[in-house]
Amino acid sequence: MRLDNYVYSSMGKPIKAPCLIPVEHKSTPNCINEPFMVNGEPYKVTCLSFGTPHGVVFFDDVDNTNISAIGGALEKHPLFPKGASIVFVQIVDKTQIKTRLWERGKGETPYTPEAVCVAMTAAKMLEKVNENVDVFMGENKFNVNWENVIDDVYIAGPLL
Repeated sequence: MRLDNYVYSSMGKPIKAPCLIPVEHKSTPNCINEPFMVNGEPYKVTCLSFGTPHGVVFFDDVDNTNISAIGGALEKHPLFPKGASIVFVQIVDKTQIKTRLWERGKGETPYTPEAVCVAMTAAKMLEKVNENVDVFMGENKFNVNWENVIDDVYIAGPLL
């Protein structure tokens, strides 16, 4: 379904190789749902990029998650040599996710198109959602589709 007031764009292929994100991670070919220690607590992080490094962490309730403490610590974690933006994701159901963004060097930010796509791609890699998902980030709703066959991610949203 196309919405007339949405802008459509291809984000390209997700970058999953740790050396290209970059993330210092050597135990598997990709950094998917891997434990990172932050302030003495383990968090499972999936690392991706569409041009800038991102880490994705899943929570049951992103509204009641301490974004600044966790995001600030993960952004500068030694495993991210250039820092990273951190996306906090709550699965609503197989077709919807709710997210918040801690943007590298800026703090909590309403959204970036890349972070929206990173959130959906990580959720799909972990088989938590379908290939077409509504992503709520900030005050906006986006639709993201990951064409697995050609490995391209498409985003539709207001004022991209």
